[in-house]
Order: sequence, then structure tokens, then C-alpha cells
Amino acid sequence: MPHTDDAPGSSRAARRAAANPIGRPAGRSAEETRLTILDHAEGLFADGGYDGSSIRDIAARAGVQAAVVGYHFGSKDELFETVVGRRLSVLNSQRGQMLAEALAVRGGRPLPLDTLIICYVKPFIEATSHGDQGWRNFATLMGRLANSPRGVDVIERHTNDVARSYLAEFARALPDLPQESLVDGFLYMVSAMLFVSANTGRWERILNQPPAKPREPDEILAHLVPFIAGGFKALRVAARD
Repeated sequence: MPHTDDAPGSSRAARRAAANPIGRPAGRSAEETRLTILDHAEGLFADGGYDGSSIRDIAARAGVQAAVVGYHFGSKDELFETVVGRRLSVLNSQRGQMLAEALAVRGGRPLPLDTLIICYVKPFIEATSHGDQGWRNFATLMGRLANSPRGVDVIERHTNDVARSYLAEFARALPDLPQESLVDGFLYMVSAMLFVSANTGRWERILNQPPAKPREPDEILAHLVPFIAGGFKALRVAARD
């Protein structure tokens, strides 16, 4: 059989393999491949949870070999951690910046309760309300994680520092609220934020109405912030009784 440049072991085949390691789709860069895997993993984890989504499923959805997923992210646990951390790092940065700016305006004095709530929930509400499917998937995924031991462990690793900095400010804003009640209020705030952002259609079904167009972030915050603030204030009253 005559030798050709496309034969296995030929220089052309070697160049092709080097340009397309471990089955990466032709024409797609390593970074594009990583982002594609992350996006599809996020969607599958949002739909089926951690246990309902396999590496094989993720690879198939992303159009790569399973080995490519392992090459870029390691184990399924490591991939899951990366999926969750990718967007939480963005939110952490925004929340930290908003808190620092608000404290600077106040000259370091305790912040009003409404301001604290806005600083924490607004980045999430804005990110999940602008129609980007990735952030919509993330909102659904966060709702799942908040109700699972595995999810809580992952969330804590990525958010505890920011959460504690906010809790310290909530304690300054509500100095007469016991720490246990303060943590209760903080977790209730997170739960309300997650439910609103998940956009499950529950509101429309209760009212027997057709699906409504997504509400603007300012409209959501106009209802959500006083609701959460009222909850904190009610906890303060209950603690006095």
C-alpha cells in the first residue's frame, strides 16, 4: 500500500493530533471547549441535579469525548465545583464591591437595613433577570443546591467569607437581634432571592394566567426588599417577646 501523508504515524496525522488533543472538536480552542463543557454541565446539573447527570451525558451534550471533560476538569466532583464556583466568584466580587462602596458613603457607620439587603440580593437578581440562559440555569441549580447536603457544602466553600462579612453588617444594623435569629433572617433572605430568580412559573399558575414576560430587576427588588426587611424586623419583635 502506498504511503500517504494522512496515514497513521505520518507527519500530517501527527500535526492533526497535536492540533486536536484528546478528541477536542476541530476548529474549537481549548478555552472554547472548556466554556462549552461548563455551560452544558451547568444546564444538566440544573435539570437533573448532581446525581442525575453523568460525565458521559455532559460530554455528549457538549459534543466532546468523555476523556476531554476529565482532561479539562478532572473528576465529576471537580467539574461540579468549577461549575458552581464560576458564577459565585462573579457574585462574590459584586457583593463585596457594593458593600464596600455603601460603607464608604456612610463613613463606616452601620448601613440601613434596606441598603444591606439590596447590596446582597441585587447582583443575583440582575444577573438572572436579563435572559441569559446560563444564569437562568445557575439560578435553578442554586435552588437545588440550597436543599441538598452536597450543595450546601459547595456553596459554603465559595460564599462563607462574603456571607460572614454581610452577617457582621446585619449585626451592626440590628444590634438587638440575637445571632441565631440573625442567621435565620439571612437564610430566609437567600431562600426568597433564589425562589424569585428561579422563575418557575408558579406565580402565573396560581393566578391561572399565561406565562408573563420576565420582570425587570427594579420591579422585583421593589417587592422583594421590603418583604425581606419586614421579615428581619418581625424577628426582632419576636426576640423581644
